Amino acid sequence: MSSLGRTATKDPFTELRSDHGSLISLYVSRPSPGGFTALLTDLLRPIREAAATRSRTVEMSVRADADRIRRLADTFESESAPAYAVFASDADGVFIVEALTHEVADVARLGHRPYLRPLRTRPRDLRAGFIVADRLTARTFVVSGGVVTEIGETLQAEPVKRDYGGFEGNAETAARQRADENAAKLWKEAGQRLLESHQDRPLDYLALGAQSELLEGIARSLHPYLAQLPRVTFPAVPASVTETALRAEASSFDVEVRRNRQAALAGRVCDTAWSGGMAVLGLGPALAAANAQAIDSLVIAGSVVRPGVSCQSCGYLARTGDRCPVCGSDLAPTDDVVADLIEAVVAAGGTVQQIEVASPLDNDGVGALTRFPVTV
Repeated sequence: MSSLGRTATKDPFTELRSDHGSLISLYVSRPSPGGFTALLTDLLRPIREAAATRSRTVEMSVRADADRIRRLADTFESESAPAYAVFASDADGVFIVEALTHEVADVARLGHRPYLRPLRTRPRDLRAGFIVADRLTARTFVVSGGVVTEIGETLQAEPVKRDYGGFEGNAETAARQRADENAAKLWKEAGQRLLESHQDRPLDYLALGAQSELLEGIARSLHPYLAQLPRVTFPAVPASVTETALRAEASSFDVEVRRNRQAALAGRVCDTAWSGGMAVLGLGPALAAANAQAIDSLVIAGSVVRPGVSCQSCGYLARTGDRCPVCGSDLAPTDDVVADLIEAVVAAGGTVQQIEVASPLDNDGVGALTRFPVTV
């Protein structure tokens, strides 16, 4: 089976298998122009070397697939996707190419099952609500994955004469108060638009763009549901704000929000484990928890890779061993048992996050919140 040029929103590859162990999983991000041929060749070289030490079937399958994958270089060069995933096993009739919407680490693996870690650990796109306002106009946007969507037309406040030269005493005060009330009503209406969007599909954070002296008033106008979201601010005026500017602001804010969330999650896992709660720290305890299908949320510190063993029959995972203690089958070595751990957690209904911030979890590499106490 083969496909080329489709955009992947979720992986359809979980069920791929190779009884021979000849399944190539290859991920490649766009290099500098003209660089695909050399990059693919470099990634496939150790795969061919590994196949040469295995059965004749595996060796011939990998040779055919490697040649076919290298021939994709020109196609990749001519297309515009930021990255591609390739799954191939000539011996099993598998050849799938997927255009990805995000960059990935360049990596290739050979085995019985697909290597899906680059897909599983990709941070999800955050969804940000933007209000850009002054005292007379307001615009609302939702930004996610680099896509900027404006909600409705520009909102206009009821105008109030700003030249107070003809007003005296109470009349001038009343006019200023009316202008403040109209501005507050405008900002509340803008917030209502985002509230409806938030209720339809939750926002991850809010961004308020305005002159600095207006930000506090805009924040006070927010519905409590929006007010409790993480909030960032930036200088902007509605008349001149552009999609390019909003996209750049969102990209920067996304990094900040993700880092804060990752630090909080790592702290929660460590604090829970240290206090004797339902959490484990370390790869060995996490593997044991996964074998018991106990992991609710797996957290990985960076791109840690460790070898291990897995049972191809029942899915048992461990750092070392020859025979599965559950079903008695032979255990197969794996270069990245963390990737197998990720798949086990996902299959059992858990979530996975790979964090990039420095945290106490760095000492253990892997931690998890569990559904029930686990003895390790």
